[in-house]
This record gives sequence, C-alpha cells and structure tokens, in this order.
Amino acid sequence: MTLFFHPGSPYARIIRMLWRERGPALAEQEVTLRAADSALLPHNPVGRVPSLLLADGTLLSETLLILAHQGWLPRDNAGMARLGRVMGMLDGIAMWNRELRRVEHERAPGVIALEATRADRILASLDPARHDMASPEGIALASALGYGERRHTVWNWRAANPSLAPWFEAAARRPAFQATLPPVSGI
Repeated sequence: MTLFFHPGSPYARIIRMLWRERGPALAEQEVTLRAADSALLPHNPVGRVPSLLLADGTLLSETLLILAHQGWLPRDNAGMARLGRVMGMLDGIAMWNRELRRVEHERAPGVIALEATRADRILASLDPARHDMASPEGIALASALGYGERRHTVWNWRAANPSLAPWFEAAARRPAFQATLPPVSGI
C-alpha cells in the first residue's frame, strides 16, 4: 500500500499519525495538489489527500474511508460522535483558511465569521479528558490544533478552550506528531 499525502494537509496528517501509532510501516509518497502533472492524478482524478493505494490497485480517498478500511473508526457511539465533531471542525477551519487565502476583495466576510464562530463553538464543547491521544478522535484533534499552530495562526484556539493546551502540549511530544509536522504557513 502507498499513502499519497501533502505535508500541509491536516487530513493526511491524521492518517500518517495513526499509521505511525498503530503500524505496520507504510510507504508514503508526497504529492503536489494543484499541479496538472501531480503524481496523484493518474490514481485519483479527484486530486485530494489522503489517498491510499491498495495492493489490488483500488484507491481510497478521504480520511474517514481510510480509517474505516483499516478498522480504525471508534467502536463506540461517543467516540464516533467525538470524531465527527472534530472532523466537522476541521472542515470548517479548512474553508475558513481557503477564504483567507483569497485576495481581500474576493473574501466573504460572512463565511469567515461563520467558520471562526463554528470552530470556537466546537472547540469549547470538547473535553480533553475524553480524547485519548492515540485514538482516531484524539489524533484528529491533535492534527486540527497543530494546523492552527502552524498553518492557520489567525485562529486563537487556546482562547476558545484553554483546558486543551496541556493536552495538546502532551500530544505534540509524541513521536508520530513530531514526525508529521506540517510546514509553517503565512495565515
């Protein structure tokens, strides 16, 4: 199997961190996402990461599909709800980030305000004691907060839920977290 990823993608990072936590070793191929000659496109015309190329040639794209394929989705309702909440927060942050990357006169202030409020509201609802750092929902949360630290710094997540800061600092020391640090972005 080969995992296609981009180092800035928090979605791909979830899979990359989980794979490092649970094993076995996985071949990874870094790809570009917006180039017409991306090595990903012959395998996945959607052009999104993470994308997992299986031994039989089937390609699975999207974090939740890959988690399901590996049997890594939470088995209990509460864990599924936590994972869904964190993934929803990450979707909103990604939209907010894309909006901020537009030239200023093309931005939609309403979308920015909505996604900022949504991210803070979801984050405020999270209890760090319920997020095992090695669980899918814990790793998704670490990836989302790490995205906020390095790629979407306009989001002051620590103000929205200060109780998550010690949890995040502990998660950030894990080898899987350190091995998958995204590049720093300007937003």
